[in-house]
Amino acid sequence: MMGASVGIDVGGTFTDIIVCPDDGGPATIGKVPTTVDQSEGLADGLARTLRAAGLTGADVTSLVHGTTVGTNALLEQGGSRIGIVTTAGFEDILYLGRAKRSRMYDLFAGADTPDYLCPRSRVRGVRARMSPSGEEVDALDEAALVAAVDDLVNRHHVEAIAVSFLFSFVDSGHEERALKLITARHPELTVSLSSRIDPRFREFERLVATAVDAYIRPRIAAYLNRVGTRLQELGVPAALQVMESHGGVVSAELVAERAVGTVLSGLAGGASGAAAVARDAGRRSVLGFDMGGTSTDVALVVDGKPLVHDEAVVVGHPLRVPTVDVHTIGAGGGSIAFVDAAGSLRVGPRSAGSVPGPAAYGRGGTEPTVTDANLVLGYLGSEGLAGGRLSLNRELAVSALRRRVAEPLGMTETEAAWGVHRIASASMSAALRVVSVARGHDPRRFAIVACGGAGPMHACTVADDLRIDEILVPPHPGVLSAYGLLSADMQVPRQRTFSGRPGHTNPAEVLAALEAVADLAHADIRRAGATGEITIAHAVDARYVGQSHELTVPVAANDPKLLDAVETGFNSLHERHYGQRDPEGMVEIVGVRATASMARPRPSIAPSTAPVHRGERSIYLPGEDRFAAVPVLSRSAVPDQLDGPAVIVQEDTTVLVREGWRTELTPTGNLFLKRS
Repeated sequence: MMGASVGIDVGGTFTDIIVCPDDGGPATIGKVPTTVDQSEGLADGLARTLRAAGLTGADVTSLVHGTTVGTNALLEQGGSRIGIVTTAGFEDILYLGRAKRSRMYDLFAGADTPDYLCPRSRVRGVRARMSPSGEEVDALDEAALVAAVDDLVNRHHVEAIAVSFLFSFVDSGHEERALKLITARHPELTVSLSSRIDPRFREFERLVATAVDAYIRPRIAAYLNRVGTRLQELGVPAALQVMESHGGVVSAELVAERAVGTVLSGLAGGASGAAAVARDAGRRSVLGFDMGGTSTDVALVVDGKPLVHDEAVVVGHPLRVPTVDVHTIGAGGGSIAFVDAAGSLRVGPRSAGSVPGPAAYGRGGTEPTVTDANLVLGYLGSEGLAGGRLSLNRELAVSALRRRVAEPLGMTETEAAWGVHRIASASMSAALRVVSVARGHDPRRFAIVACGGAGPMHACTVADDLRIDEILVPPHPGVLSAYGLLSADMQVPRQRTFSGRPGHTNPAEVLAALEAVADLAHADIRRAGATGEITIAHAVDARYVGQSHELTVPVAANDPKLLDAVETGFNSLHERHYGQRDPEGMVEIVGVRATASMARPRPSIAPSTAPVHRGERSIYLPGEDRFAAVPVLSRSAVPDQLDGPAVIVQEDTTVLVREGWRTELTPTGNLFLKRS
């Protein structure tokens, strides 16, 4: 029996599934509405897509999942009820934060710290303190610890405990002992240790990462258990794997131990997929543009890899966890258009979601959305979405736009629809500038990889804004995030604090620290299920003495001139990032890193053999301010070259080829849009 690899990406509106046969045959895709319990939609979508592919659960050889459970828990503040145990005298770290104001002149600004994670009444301080050099200053007061946890459990009914003692990243003995005491007395509790979650200096950042882990881990563990049960019911023998925020894949068991690594799991798949299809098409530097139903995610891919940052901003607060550099805005196909109090047309961030959805869905929605506008303009047709399983009613879309936008602004329905389309596209252009121009890159030197259910419909408008000359539309753009899950390697990054200075520190000490963190990463990736060859990439965090923040410098652990390489590499990086270097500055090392990786076989994303269809549709041409009949073709009917304007329809998306653009079809099924 033929086997297949499966990628499942859960979004805010739809759950996307791709089934790629192991023999390289055409992929089968599925798209179902996301359910409140994501495991229900996941199982339903998987069963439907396997049936469409002529397969059963027993044929699944690999299954990778991207989830937004952790993200949603933070966005909705619906995580577990947690308590915090820390060193006595440091109970207010979470609430003091960085002592910064993100909005300097807002007289009513709230806290710039994630205090919703745990109110001050559920924080307990106990005697337990190490020195910066790892010497015990105060022994752990075990009786006080037990009393504090008993109180949190009995009086405050906590489900999880975050433990973060001062300088535990140097010596974790106090935290490990606390774990044994807590689990022996309350085995039902989830316990997160800062020395395991984020063993680095900076107390606020370390505590936040640990508290977030405790906040979401019970929810994610329960969710993964439900997914595992549903997969068993479908007869799937493959072990469940999950994409982490940094774009690497690990086992579900490892995620259940360190859930904070999945906070932005749902965003990483799109960036990985954009990088993979771009490499296949011979492009190393691209801008990923993933427009879904609720939001749009954009990412920068340089030299074939998505950029990864050491810190993310989640719900407006910093979270120190390695994360693919994805910028998200609240503009998608379901984003609601409205006229604000000042009489201006606005689009998003509120979304109609999948229920009731855009007005055109006919499910009771009355507010106009981007999807309704594209239907009125003719860019979407009566064939609907999701391969025709979701029909669209143009009259309902026209009525919603007329009532909520056109009449209040004194314009026609067409003008209102084009305004909504244009404003949504402008928001996406601005987002792409954030990940390109703001990072020091000229977007004109990049191609756009258009994906998501709505991305290829807006790609030409966005490219015109940014003066980009090339757009790449992969064979299955609507489920590229799901394919990105399958194209990623198994990967485990680990970091540790280390203090040293070139010229003052014994190189053997730096080498020993790099080897220790590499051993940890190697052990964890083996626990994550890696059975093949493991590669280790080393790096150090360095800065000039007196600086507050550091840069990560890749190094070779076997370099006989390791410290010289650190100094040279840091100076080059500093000049690249900031335009200058300090010839007299002393470089110091503040951390060591190792990333263990195992390459995974990447399945083919061969286009499906859909029926050939050719026809015509009247669409709005903004340059001529009129409607005109243009060719409408199924993707399988697209010739080697096609001049716009034209519409290309496929099961998971619609490609709008604007006037002034020409398509080129490659042998691998990729579709390029280039200025004619």
